[in-house]
Amino acid sequence: MSRLHIHIDRYKVGRFKKMTLINNLDLTLEKGKITGLLGRNGCGKSSLMNVIFGKSKADTVAHFDGKPIQLRDHLKHQLVAYLPQDPFMIGARTVVDAVQMWYPDPKDQDKILYEPLIHKVHHVKVKALSIGERRFLEFLLVINSERPIILLDEPFSMLAPLQIERVKEIIKTVKPRRGILMSDHYYDNVLEMSDSCYVFKESTLVAVENEEDLKNNLYI
Repeated sequence: MSRLHIHIDRYKVGRFKKMTLINNLDLTLEKGKITGLLGRNGCGKSSLMNVIFGKSKADTVAHFDGKPIQLRDHLKHQLVAYLPQDPFMIGARTVVDAVQMWYPDPKDQDKILYEPLIHKVHHVKVKALSIGERRFLEFLLVINSERPIILLDEPFSMLAPLQIERVKEIIKTVKPRRGILMSDHYYDNVLEMSDSCYVFKESTLVAVENEEDLKNNLYI
């Protein structure tokens, strides 16, 4: 079934952990559904993804298909793939080298290297790619993962219109096999693609369905 349910009792940040950023939050991600996540800068969207991925520690209870898991043991359970907001590819490797490092199987490599928007930059060094090309490559590395849950933080950020449309196509293609949590400042794309959508407000999630809901919750 591939269903991840998370309850975060509390997540505190700042010096001496005095500021509560996430409080009494429940979220379910399941195969075949896209969950949208919107909110103002600094409200906690990326922090929530970091907790789900296991990068950040919080007072959390999580179950995958009914079985308890520890989110911090992400290297053990291998359930979550994460596209962070900040670039994660560095170094002088070429695009081919980077893809081969992530995906040893040639069949998996071909899915990325023969992507039309990447094929032309096969032998370009990653550091020489444009910001949009690098971001699109990072998206491909994450979205092609076999992990059942995928977190996408700003997948449309810094992309050209053609790249944005291709990202949307690819997300729709993998959706039947993955549970996806997606956040982006291009809220219209998030609303369009999501089966359910939330605004992060006052340390928890508020369900929204349209732009009027976003206005009522002071997001736009």
